Amino acid sequence: MNQAPKTTAAFDELIATLQLIRDGYVLNDDRFADPLDVVEGYRYVGQLLSGASEFFFEADPDHPRLASIVSPARKLQGDNPDAIYHYARISGSRSYRIFGRVDSECYTSFTIHGRAPDGALAGPLLGDVNDRQFQIDQDGSYSLTLSATEQPGNWLRLDPDAYCVVVRSYFQLGTSAQNDKDVSVRIDIETIEDLDPPPPLSDEVFSERMREGIAFLRQTTLGQSLPNAPSPAPFVSQEPNVLPVPFSFRDSGLPVPGAADIFYAMGRWRLDPDEALVMTGILPSCPFANVMLWNRHMQTLEYRSRRSSLNQVQIQLEPDGRYRIVIAHKDPGVPNWLDCEGHHSGTIFWRFLLPQTDPTRTECEVLPIGEVAAH
Repeated sequence: MNQAPKTTAAFDELIATLQLIRDGYVLNDDRFADPLDVVEGYRYVGQLLSGASEFFFEADPDHPRLASIVSPARKLQGDNPDAIYHYARISGSRSYRIFGRVDSECYTSFTIHGRAPDGALAGPLLGDVNDRQFQIDQDGSYSLTLSATEQPGNWLRLDPDAYCVVVRSYFQLGTSAQNDKDVSVRIDIETIEDLDPPPPLSDEVFSERMREGIAFLRQTTLGQSLPNAPSPAPFVSQEPNVLPVPFSFRDSGLPVPGAADIFYAMGRWRLDPDEALVMTGILPSCPFANVMLWNRHMQTLEYRSRRSSLNQVQIQLEPDGRYRIVIAHKDPGVPNWLDCEGHHSGTIFWRFLLPQTDPTRTECEVLPIGEVAAH
């Protein structure tokens, strides 16, 4: 006799979903024609399974845990080598306290999100606060209360529809945070109400968690637009080797899960082996800025042993203060080279955090790779 019928049915659904993802996402010729994209697609699905387990299968809003979203071995939804992200499932009917200590972070923010109807990790933005807006003790420690009613000290209103909290910790360091074993985020979360320990896991509870995780798997694969489909996001260029004017979601009214304090600019590179894309511009005065390369699955290219990203500290500026960054398949013999890692096409992604003035458009020019150093 099957003593866990609902979980068994959910597990069968997981198996069927993985088959759908194999055929409709990874092996879909309309999505990926390059064998490298397909191989990376299978790796991506494996990393999504890891996320589905940690963010959904193990989710308990009554006893939450801040889980690290990405790492060099779990890249998803536009990961960032210069940031450490945390995620916890919460409920609008509870109250929570987040406590931690700021060390080498240049920025920390907390965003409250509703549930995404399509199963995404985080839904519409319901509230946010950053470390410029609350009190931090001299030793860097802080405490932040999340609740429906206002509380003394640092407080963020918890909407009745609150589903999760995302913590973004940015580091502007010579060695990217994800590459430095000595960089960490000291943070935790607790429920303020006096609750009993969680009961033993039940068939009903775990099957529901599994189904939320399955919805996440579908949204991050089958739910993604085809690679050449136009994007409705205003910060996305529709033309290869061209970048748009950076855009911020602050006051835009768009129901997006992105950070409210950041300007974004996104485009695609498309280069033959003997070509290079040269990006030039001026960095605005801001606490943090970086640029990185993603593959077709919104995963940062290899950054442990290759250079696929540059933050504001790592960029070598020209004598006139402008930046000149080169995307190419091989080293062109100039500073600020970003390695394509064998990808003929991929995504360029810029972030500008709390700029004092609106960032300007990055100029782009395709050159023969042999002419980059002399140009």
